Amino acid sequence: MKKIAALCLISLFAFGASYAQEQNGKVIDTTAILKELREKEKNLNIREADLNAKEARLNAMEQDLLARENDIKKIRDEVSAQLKSLSEQQDKELDNLVKVYSTSKPKSVANIITTMNIDTAVSIFSRMTPNVAGKILNELGKSNPEYASKMAERLTYQPVFGDEKAKRAQQK
Repeated sequence: MKKIAALCLISLFAFGASYAQEQNGKVIDTTAILKELREKEKNLNIREADLNAKEARLNAMEQDLLARENDIKKIRDEVSAQLKSLSEQQDKELDNLVKVYSTSKPKSVANIITTMNIDTAVSIFSRMTPNVAGKILNELGKSNPEYASKMAERLTYQPVFGDEKAKRAQQK
C-alpha cells in the first residue's frame, strides 16, 4: 500500500506541476488582458473627461443662448411698446388734422393735401365724414385730377394680401 500511496503522491506532484505550468501560462495571459483592460479604462476615462468638458461647455452655451433669448424678448417687447405708443400718438395727430381739415375750407385743404404723402392723405380722408371728404375731393379734382383719382382709388379699394393690383396701386 505504501507503493500505491507513493505512486499517488508522485502522480499528484506530476499533475500539480503540469497544472502549475498550465496556470502560469494563464497568469501571463491574464496579466496581458489586465494590462489591456487598464489601458482601455484609461482611454475611457480620458474620453469621459472630454465628454464632460464638452457637456459643460454646451450647458454654458445653452444658458448664454437662453439669456440672449430673454434679452431679445425684452427688447422686442420694449420696441413693440414704443411702436404702439408712436402709433397711438400718430393716431391722435391724424385725428387732430382731421378736425382741423374738416373745419377748414375744402379748397385750402385740397391744396395742402396734394403736397402730402398719399398714404397720409388716405389716412386722413378715411377718418373724415363722407360729406367733408367729398367736398375736399371735389376741390382736389378741380386742382389736381390725377391725384384725386389716385386718392379715390385708394379710399375705395381695400387691398388683399398678395394682390398684384394692390401692389401696383400702392406703387403709384
